[in-house]
Amino acid sequence: MGKIDNDYLWLREQPRRTSRLRRTAILLMIPLVAGAAWLTTTPEPGQSTGSDTAADSADSDTDGGDTEPQLVDARLSVPGGAGDSDAESRPAGAEHTAREDTAATDDRGLDAQQAGARTIAVAPVSASDPEIASGSTPAPRVDVNVDAAGVRTQPLVASELSSETLPPSNRPPAPADAPGEGSGRWEEITIQSGDTLSIAFNRHGLAYRDSLKIAHMDEYGDRFTRGLKAGDTMQVRADRDGSVLAVDFPLDPLKTLEVRPDGDGFTGDVVMSDVEHRKAYSAGTINTSFYVDALEAGLSDNQIMQLVKIFGWDIDFALDIRPGDRFVVVRDEIYRDGDKIADGPILAASFVNDDKPVRAVRYTLDNGESAYFSPEGRPMKKAFIRTPVDYTRISSRFSLSRKHPVLNKIRRHAGTDYAAPTGTPIKATGNGRIVFRGRRGGYGNVVIIRHDDHLSTRYGHMSKFAEGLGNGSRVKQGEVIGYVGMSGLATGPHLHYEFRVDGEPKDPETVDLPRATRLPKSQLADFKQYTAPLLTQLKTLSHTHVARLDEAADDASRPN
Repeated sequence: MGKIDNDYLWLREQPRRTSRLRRTAILLMIPLVAGAAWLTTTPEPGQSTGSDTAADSADSDTDGGDTEPQLVDARLSVPGGAGDSDAESRPAGAEHTAREDTAATDDRGLDAQQAGARTIAVAPVSASDPEIASGSTPAPRVDVNVDAAGVRTQPLVASELSSETLPPSNRPPAPADAPGEGSGRWEEITIQSGDTLSIAFNRHGLAYRDSLKIAHMDEYGDRFTRGLKAGDTMQVRADRDGSVLAVDFPLDPLKTLEVRPDGDGFTGDVVMSDVEHRKAYSAGTINTSFYVDALEAGLSDNQIMQLVKIFGWDIDFALDIRPGDRFVVVRDEIYRDGDKIADGPILAASFVNDDKPVRAVRYTLDNGESAYFSPEGRPMKKAFIRTPVDYTRISSRFSLSRKHPVLNKIRRHAGTDYAAPTGTPIKATGNGRIVFRGRRGGYGNVVIIRHDDHLSTRYGHMSKFAEGLGNGSRVKQGEVIGYVGMSGLATGPHLHYEFRVDGEPKDPETVDLPRATRLPKSQLADFKQYTAPLLTQLKTLSHTHVARLDEAADDASRPN
């Protein structure tokens, strides 16, 4: 006899150690079990009282020479169903259930027997299945576990089986996802106040580890950490375990950040939405203020600011605008599924200021950057901006014989004073290098920028300097270099601005600023071809707008 059989016999021969309490509990359970068995076996009215179960058992070799567990085949009987040739016939209409005898073994013996048994489970079978009832389908086999001695170690009742108890090879296939969805399900996540990505994921049962991997992406991870704001929404697709399969995060109406698994982590890619671009037109005349009349013409706040930037090098919108000035704008509008979702850039514009027309068109360079140019191909952005600060008024203009307000004597005023609240940002009017940054006499805190071998600018009376800049620092046009104050000889907060040519001060308001470089010949031909239709539209719209103005004036002059 093999060692395993010896172990089995030894387990069976051990005296059963039961306490008095255990024997009492067993005695109390006997009536309950008997009652339950009686209720189960009692037939309902109109049903057969014949035997309810049948199983065919194969003989088991118990001589100890073969320790391989034997497999016993049992067949479930169903009404009208076909069983094995040696199965006992059953009356038609009788219910049949599988009943197995169980061996009385202690806990340790049962564990040992199960360790040597082979488990093969089957799916549940319903007697009401029309194919089974009609006999067109053979009765399914039910395989049960037996040990080497022929004792069944686990009762296997078909009605107790479910897809969760079956091994993977025998489980029914999982329901397929809806068409077009792929694996997993999409759901929308809304970022709430105080949320991190992991908190939002946890609220929706998504994997914490995936939130960390997404937040630590090299290129777009910051968008899911410091870039998250309350109210942001994203679409997330995950499997049943909560593992993230895809994230679609809209950045704006035109761009979506798509995040997908990549090896052990995730990668992102910004994808442009499928949209439609349409041209729109606006025209107006200045009657009250540029801002109010531009709004009435249909321009948005953002488009008004675009227009100011386009013409800001040629027109001072704070001082030069006067009643009767006109403007015409060709602009881009963005639509998706027939609905407007955003305003695009201004494509072309014309502004008539004091009967002097200025026109600009948008053109994309070979390097992918877009800028505005005159019809001749010169950039609208000049080498210098006219004013370095958003001021409230000009408190003192350039003069060679001004009486100084502090010294109370005639003294040359070499620049223009722009009054503004303390702390207003001061911007460099052109690209250059800082050659002095510090305190100097009546200038107080001053910055001096050299732009080339001939041109330099000075910015005085600052309250403080911009951080990160010093002597020798390079600055770009529009970069903040300091803040308005009243250091040095000053009676109130303002910026003293000087424009010097070869060291000689010039009037910043009237000096001829250097012209920007024209487009190279290699791009000029394409520029002319691209901008010709836009310039034609501007001309047509301008004539139409003027004609309407004349017609309105004639109607107003006619007597009632």
